Amino acid sequence: MKLPIRQYYHLLAKYLRPQGRRVLWMALLLLASITLRLINPQIMRYFIDTALGGGEFNALLTAAGLFFVVAITGQGLAVAATYFSEQVAWTATNALRVDLVAHMLHLDLSFHKQHTPGELIERIDGDVNKLANFFSRFTVNILGSLLMMVGVLVLLYREDWRVGLVLTIFALVGVVVLVRIRAFATPFWEKERQINAEFYGFLGEHLGATEDLRANGATGYVLRRFHALLRRWLPIRLKANLAGYSMWM
Repeated sequence: MKLPIRQYYHLLAKYLRPQGRRVLWMALLLLASITLRLINPQIMRYFIDTALGGGEFNALLTAAGLFFVVAITGQGLAVAATYFSEQVAWTATNALRVDLVAHMLHLDLSFHKQHTPGELIERIDGDVNKLANFFSRFTVNILGSLLMMVGVLVLLYREDWRVGLVLTIFALVGVVVLVRIRAFATPFWEKERQINAEFYGFLGEHLGATEDLRANGATGYVLRRFHALLRRWLPIRLKANLAGYSMWM
């Protein structure tokens, strides 16, 4: 069970370091949003305990107002964190696209003979678009959920160490299962991205030569190749989707 942490770190460091200020704002907003999400249940607890204990109406009204203020503020901070994360993601992926194009322009002619322009475009743009989620939602979802989980466990230990211990074990088992599913699903998605690029390369090449294909009577041949490519793609796509959805089963 190995995670490519070093590769993730180098990739993030290379493309996020130039955006240090935005990344800092994104991290601060994320932390503030998570903190408010942890505070709100405590306010609700105080409200319920006060109501059951016959507390003053003003105290209940104050707690209810504070609950709504914290909830609305938390949503606003979450939106702001998402805004900064999208800015960071697009800036980072655009820089990555530039690096990929520069790298391919320095490759020899044999490489460009093996790969069609449509395939290369899909690799540069399509695959990098997938990485946009890595640069933005990775920080918001993965790191945010991790911090949220730690905060919840701390509060549970504060209430009852036995409940905290049970849920800590459950969380660790869940993390191990997700890591193993990632290792299982990655090869399927690599194959899916490869044939996806081949498909768009095929489309670009033959759509650009439509008149020549019709003039030479090659329409049937191209359609047979098109259907053969779809038949290859379907089982790979199904396996990749099933492997990805398996974490929700």
